[in-house]
Formats: sequence, C-alpha cells, structure tokens
Amino acid sequence: MLQAILGLVLFSTMAHAAVQKVSPLNDVQKVARFEESFRIESMSPSRLKAMAFSLKQKSVPTLIKVMKDGAFPEKSRWHATMLLGQVMGKKSAPFIARFAEHPAWMMRVASLKALAALDMREYHGVYARALNDSSLIVRVQALDNISHMKLSKLAPNVWNMMYDQTNYTGSAGKRKRTSIVRSIIRTVGDLKYAPAKTALTKLIQKPKYQDLVEDLDYSLESITGKTSPNTNVQARRNFWVATTI
Repeated sequence: MLQAILGLVLFSTMAHAAVQKVSPLNDVQKVARFEESFRIESMSPSRLKAMAFSLKQKSVPTLIKVMKDGAFPEKSRWHATMLLGQVMGKKSAPFIARFAEHPAWMMRVASLKALAALDMREYHGVYARALNDSSLIVRVQALDNISHMKLSKLAPNVWNMMYDQTNYTGSAGKRKRTSIVRSIIRTVGDLKYAPAKTALTKLIQKPKYQDLVEDLDYSLESITGKTSPNTNVQARRNFWVATTI
C-alpha cells in the first residue's frame, strides 16, 4: 500500500514537472528570447525570421533596438534591418532610409537592400547620394537598386560615375578601372540612357576596353533596340560604328 502511494506521489510530481517544462512562454519572455537571439552570431536567419513573424508587431521595438545598437553583431543588425521591412512593409521605409547615411558601411548597404526589397522607387535622393558613397560596396548596391527599379531619372547620375575618380585606382595618368565600372555600363543600358550611346560606341572601339566588350555591347543593344552580330569583336565594333556614329 505504501509503495502504491509513493508511486502515485512520484507520478504526480513528474507529471507536474512535465507540465511546467512544456508550458508556453508569455509575450514578454518571447520578446526577451528574440532579442537574445540577435546576440548569437551563429543564429540562423530562418530562425530569426520565424521568431519575428511569430511576434509580428511586437518584434518591431527589438528590431529597431538591434539596428541602432552597435553592441550587437553586424550580421545581426543586417538581419534586423531586413526583417523590419518584412514585418512592417512600406511603413518602415522612412526609418530604414535613415540608415543609408549610417557610419557603418554595412548598415548603409542593408538600408539600400531593404528599400529595394520594398520596391521604394520614390527615394531618388537616397540612391543618388549613395552613388557617391565612400564605400565601393555601397555604390554597387545603389546601382543595383536603380537598375532593379528602372529609375531612369537617375540615369545621368549613373553615367557621371564613369568620370568619378573614386571608381578608379592608381595615380593620375595611370588610372585603372575598378569592378564597379562594369556595373555602371550595364546600368546605363538597363536605363536605356540614349545620351551615352555615342560615348559607349567610341569605348567599344578602344583595345584597352577589350575586357568590357560584352558589357558595352549589352548596353548599346539595350539603348538602341538593335542586335549586334555575335561573330567576333571586330564585327561588333564595325556594326556599332555604322549604326551609331
């Protein structure tokens, strides 16, 4: 009899402990755990996204805190920026756009990328400034935004980058192109910027731009709506001289 009673007591204790173990977290605990997850650099983006969407609007204060607080890992601040846009939608754009001028280049890139994901076409000033950013990566992302959203009004700004010395390396007279020049040329084509047609045709003739023939040809085709012969480089050069100049 005593053994039976002890058994019931033990079963009751274990059952109570099990109930306590699986009891759901309240909202305050969920938010605290969500914030703590951003301090773990190995936390997967998919896990952070699941937690954010579970909390919905309650995740917003935490996301804003992570974006603003340099104590969090850079990767976490990046994810917080992306998630804020996903949770709040276009309402988050004015706040996110402020980070396009953040001291940390990665936050500037995150801001531009989040605005692109939200398809925020009206932030011309933000994108135009980013084309002259001190960081090459930020400038590339700005070009991607402009190309992706087909912001033709910014085509002159993009074309002016061809003459911006920060997009080249080396001393005067020995300048070398950086990788961004390829993106500039293609973006000009994506925007169908006709005033660049003659200059692009002249560039494709020059041997020193041999490595950019595909990009120059792509832009000329996009701007003119014509297709060059795909036989050899010289045939392309002859075609564009006859067609453009």
